[in-house]
Amino acid sequence: MPAPPLPEAAPHPPRALPRSTLPDRALALLLLLLAALAIWSAQGLVVPFAGDPVGPKAFPTVIGVVLGLAALALLLRPGLGWESAGRPWRGIVCIAAMLAYAFIVVPLGFILSTALLCLVIARAFAGSWAQSLLAAALTAPGLFLLLDRVLDLPLPRGPLGF
Repeated sequence: MPAPPLPEAAPHPPRALPRSTLPDRALALLLLLLAALAIWSAQGLVVPFAGDPVGPKAFPTVIGVVLGLAALALLLRPGLGWESAGRPWRGIVCIAAMLAYAFIVVPLGFILSTALLCLVIARAFAGSWAQSLLAAALTAPGLFLLLDRVLDLPLPRGPLGF
């Protein structure tokens, strides 16, 4: 005997994307200005010796371009910002962690301070302790290998030597 047909569910109306907030747009314009300033100031960097085949201009120029693209995405996107999502403390925690990172990277070393930064940011964005610790344990050494070994950039070693 065939089963009776299931009642059809009412279709959900499509959810409209909210407009970007004024703070989002103001931050985007500020970041766009900062990106342009970074790219412009990078072009004036000159090193009297040829220790790096790419030169000192490449890294700040790439950072400026990425920052500019992120600012444009923030400026043009129709979604809500983190402050509208009811959890402004997440952004505040991330900003505080990055400010603290600037002060602890030299005394603690790159790997340990970067792992702490990753842990705090992952926890701020609702990662479990296991996920946050895994992200920190993989990200910090991975970035160290990329920056120190591949790109040959000198990084602070800290008291433990890494």
